[in-house]
Amino acid sequence: EKEKLYVELKHILARQPGPEAAEQLQIYRHTLREKTKQLKVLSSELNMYESQSQEYKYEIEKLTNELMNLKKKYLAQKRKEYIQKNKDRVPMENTFSTAKPTGPRFTGGGFPLNRPSKVKS
Repeated sequence: EKEKLYVELKHILARQPGPEAAEQLQIYRHTLREKTKQLKVLSSELNMYESQSQEYKYEIEKLTNELMNLKKKYLAQKRKEYIQKNKDRVPMENTFSTAKPTGPRFTGGGFPLNRPSKVKS
């Protein structure tokens, strides 16, 4: 009976983890803690970079809108200047209207342009 009890205890002890397993378990726990810390650090860095990225996107959008407004103002100013410049000018039609000949026009050899010429053969 003692031998049967001894064999049974031996089987139970064989199934129990040894001191090497306990040591390995401690190493795994330590590694797990270190990896958890690393994960938290990386996660916080990721959040920081994402928020920074959002800030940059907002800044780009703001600057783009500002640039568009400046372009509109610039073009409006140029239009006003152009209109003012043209308002001060004397129209070209009035300048040359007095120089137009009222009589018959001739070119080259002195043939009139508005009358058909009759050719005798």
